[in-house]
Amino acid sequence: MRKLIATDLDGTILFNRRVGAEDLAAMDRWRAAGHLLVVDTGKSVFATRDTMEPCGVTFDYAVTFTGAVITDGDYQPLSARYLPEGLAQEIVARLVDVPQITVFATTIETDYILADTLHEVSPILQVFVPMNVESMAAHRFIGVPMRVVDDAERDRIVDDLLGRYGSQIEVYRNQEFLDVVPAGSSKGGGLADLLAGPLAGQKIETWSIGDSWNDLSMHEAADHAVALPWSPPEVTAACELTTPSIAALIDSILAEEDS
Repeated sequence: MRKLIATDLDGTILFNRRVGAEDLAAMDRWRAAGHLLVVDTGKSVFATRDTMEPCGVTFDYAVTFTGAVITDGDYQPLSARYLPEGLAQEIVARLVDVPQITVFATTIETDYILADTLHEVSPILQVFVPMNVESMAAHRFIGVPMRVVDDAERDRIVDDLLGRYGSQIEVYRNQEFLDVVPAGSSKGGGLADLLAGPLAGQKIETWSIGDSWNDLSMHEAADHAVALPWSPPEVTAACELTTPSIAALIDSILAEEDS
């Protein structure tokens, strides 16, 4: 049976914008064996390409924007969900004066920065274009990522956003980041959409590997869910096993096929 691995990026295969040589070689072996590699990430299409291409990572499909956009292996969108018109601007306007926060807004082509009271660049999102809130009206947005380093402030923002816009959005946490995406979007939903769409009719055994809270839906959607040793307890508990790396996971699956 053909197999598919859906992998998170930051904290799973991507560390300080680099992919280790062992992981890279293993992913190439996986695809050479005829199996599918899917990137399943909270990053935008732009940010995914910005990190994956320099690292030499090739894949078959990408689930980006926490499931809101699916692309092929050449980063060409196959499907997309957008936030309701004007909602991204309304959300950003509520956040621009919050202390110790960096606020972004993402279109399908570009990542924009709207406010930065943190004044510190994260390796998770390093490349972006400045924009003011007034200019947002001319664009169509898919997501509003933000970096919030204070746990209490992060929880307050989540409660406020869901209380006001809960029927129109999803909010996911990944390390210090919160990602606001269209309602119905999730990493697991994106994987399910891929299996029901471009991969429909194929018998595929699915594996997920990811380390953070926003990976939980992906783990739930996969046949086999795999955490990393540094995953939060809630993520580890949702998975059937823990692996030290994607290379170790791939080697174990391929070895079992050969036995």
